[in-house]
Amino acid sequence: MESRHTSGPVIVVAKEISYAFPFGIGYLVGYLKERGEDVRVLFRPEDSSRYRDFARQLIAAKPLLVGFGSLYPDLYPVRDIIRLLDEEKRDFPVVVGGQMVTPTPEFAVEVTGADAGVLGEGEIIFHELVTALREGRDATSVKGLVLRVGSKFYNTGPGEYLRDLSALPPVPYELFPVEKWINVGRQYVGMAQPHWRYNDRVISVHGGRGCPFQCNFCYHHSKARYRPLPQMMEEAERLLHDYGANMLYFGDDLVLANPKRARELTALLRQFRKPVEYSVSSRFDILSRMDDALLQEMRATGCRIMGLGIESGSQRILDLMHKKITVEEIVTGLRRLKAAGILPTVSIMVGQYTETDADVQMSMDLMVQSVRENKNIEYAFTIATGFPGTELYDLAFQRGLLSSHRDFFDLFDPTRQICNLTCNLSAMTDDEVLSWHQSLQRAFKEEKAKATGKGVARVESARRFTARVDSAFRRRIVRRLPARPIVSALLKPYEIGYDATQTILDHTRLRMLEVI
Repeated sequence: MESRHTSGPVIVVAKEISYAFPFGIGYLVGYLKERGEDVRVLFRPEDSSRYRDFARQLIAAKPLLVGFGSLYPDLYPVRDIIRLLDEEKRDFPVVVGGQMVTPTPEFAVEVTGADAGVLGEGEIIFHELVTALREGRDATSVKGLVLRVGSKFYNTGPGEYLRDLSALPPVPYELFPVEKWINVGRQYVGMAQPHWRYNDRVISVHGGRGCPFQCNFCYHHSKARYRPLPQMMEEAERLLHDYGANMLYFGDDLVLANPKRARELTALLRQFRKPVEYSVSSRFDILSRMDDALLQEMRATGCRIMGLGIESGSQRILDLMHKKITVEEIVTGLRRLKAAGILPTVSIMVGQYTETDADVQMSMDLMVQSVRENKNIEYAFTIATGFPGTELYDLAFQRGLLSSHRDFFDLFDPTRQICNLTCNLSAMTDDEVLSWHQSLQRAFKEEKAKATGKGVARVESARRFTARVDSAFRRRIVRRLPARPIVSALLKPYEIGYDATQTILDHTRLRMLEVI
């Protein structure tokens, strides 16, 4: 494994940013920059018809190497782009990493056609590989890699990772287009929920890696580690000021790992120079250990949203998942959040291991009850998908549903992702699982409409219509105009008018939903 461009830049390819800042890529790039590397971030196009032009762009940059990394569904576009790079006669190595690689590294390298895969967290390992290529050393000297040598693979053994997250490098936010990650509220215009507002400018905050719990549908890559909260909050306040933001999004799997951390977070937010709102994630068993006074204090310091996983209304299924929560804790927790004025966003999963119609009916009953009690609750509905590295994935092999990693790769639909049935481990037929998933979505929509009323529905319809008109205008007209200052100046009144219209509609529906 060698590169013809030993003085070339390191290029890291990211998917288009949507909803939240890509911290995995951000820290990887930050680690390289901190060590003096010429590193660049390029964003792969969503439209596959543009992949060849993108491949040619990568080749024209004459990089030392190109790295791709993300979640399992990204194996498919990465494979397609690497094939095009090969057709265009690339003369540099390609490396893949992230969750799409670590659980099945040899397969991921093989199916994508990459030269190497990074095992585990990539900052140290990827930098060591870059250094080896710059110096002309054999990549087998770098720990934490799977290397492709012809038709065979060579595993170099476990690599290093950052055990102390306070040592994480600064994220180079300037390399990521700010308009793509800060205006989160505008990405929710088509969704009827009060959690996000049109003018929200959101700073994503990273606080930890790993999770101490063992849910059977999760990929467990490392032990739980957390950044010191004072360091996090100092960074957050600086970013709020630098980017003129009003909202913090704590996007970790479990930012509120325990009540003590919640209290410390709240105390630090109290010290901010300007008020801010924020979104956190937690669990119902942790919520049950947080007293009402703490919830009220969180709301007073700006906690607008709390994300939690319900997953099922059946205690039997919760126990099989290893959720370590009870249905009673779920019901009580949702009522307590409503009383505190914190908006919950939750999820329900269909098609779990041995799940029956009766189990899903319990989920349906719980969902309907919760919407009738709190019209501002927001649900997401998924189909149980056992990705590589999860207990469900192992069960699929044990049940004979899979015989190889390739089987899962061929069955999985990357376009529908966790709303597609890949391996049915339930006690229901495929059609029954899919029907329940649709029924839950339909019932939620109907209950939500009844709870919020026709007035809100009309305002939400107006928001969506206005957004569609704007999208069509930009697609059919604005994109065809020359990029000149006079054009931008002429478009400015339209943009001001559109933003004002959406702001008025947004404020109207929030008042009707009684959240402001």
